[in-house]
Amino acid sequence: MKKRWISIVMAAAMLAGTLAGCAPKPVEATPAPTKATEASGDTKEAGTQAAPDTEDLPVLKVAVMPFLNSIPIKYMIDQGLDTKNGFKIETVYFANGGAMNEALAADQWEVGTLSAAAVNSLAIYGAYCIADIGHSEGGLYTLCKPDSPIAKVKGNNPSYPDVYGDAETLKGAVIATNTGTISHLNVIKWLEKLGLTTEDVEIVHMDFPSAYQALMTGNCDVAALNPPTSYQAEGEGMVITSSLTNLGVPQFDSIIVSNKAFTDKRDVLVNYVKAFFEATDALQADPDMAAQLLLDWYTENGSESSLEACKTEIETRPFVTSEEAKTITIGDSVQITGEFWVSQELLEESRFPDIAKHVDDTIVKEALGY
Repeated sequence: MKKRWISIVMAAAMLAGTLAGCAPKPVEATPAPTKATEASGDTKEAGTQAAPDTEDLPVLKVAVMPFLNSIPIKYMIDQGLDTKNGFKIETVYFANGGAMNEALAADQWEVGTLSAAAVNSLAIYGAYCIADIGHSEGGLYTLCKPDSPIAKVKGNNPSYPDVYGDAETLKGAVIATNTGTISHLNVIKWLEKLGLTTEDVEIVHMDFPSAYQALMTGNCDVAALNPPTSYQAEGEGMVITSSLTNLGVPQFDSIIVSNKAFTDKRDVLVNYVKAFFEATDALQADPDMAAQLLLDWYTENGSESSLEACKTEIETRPFVTSEEAKTITIGDSVQITGEFWVSQELLEESRFPDIAKHVDDTIVKEALGY
């Protein structure tokens, strides 16, 4: 296929904000605009007894981002699950996981939820992974136009019957994605299943909205996207050529805690994990409520979406319930990502063993009683 490079698309890529949380330039952390530490519950009418004093409860500085993985935190605050479990949440807002990692070094947050960016949290900043709380592989798609030759070939590798493309149709293809992210990993795993390497295609770095636009305007052959742009492309009739789900690559969003909090606030973290899974249980039990909460969160943080797209995201990227958590081996996902980052020279190989050293399952076991 003819290689294309459209300067206006790349200019847009440089200007648009990064939606992935892996290796972007950091932005300054700012407190969330709402008072996250305010005790939740029904508003008291005049003359009724005042709410219990929560001033003496320990505070956890919790990082949030404008993505699905922060919805349980929003639910915890809205429903007062923090104060119910003996602590208060103080939120600190970040645009992406890269910015969270930079702030981690400055002790600007104690607990957060990350997927790919957790590699640096553990290997470089000494944080700990203490629970896996959401299936982040859902919605991570490579997509092409329906009239693309790639879309005409399905199941070339019989072990992956839902994967499109083959060596002939992909050779020389221009693939737009945010490099260094899990979407980039999806591209590499897709090529591997078809007997190809990154040397057989042209991978162009763009943020996800720009990659989406490049696909829609014909300025790339394939776009590797994450939600919500992946669902937008699917809704426009683009063909899902691969996903981490149909490639059998597990990925989780995980609860990450700073080294200092892990050492000094273990009892509070047990209560935090307990409250977090109370939230995921409720969200999984009521997907319509979860989808509306997600749409409100996107809108509040300046992202465009729709209720239908949010319903799809909730369905394809389910939260881990308290029962499922008991069956998961914590750390497997971040190990896979770490290996990928080493292969892409995004992480020094000498730091890779530190990932396993910073995985701990004792807190979630105490919180959930198994």
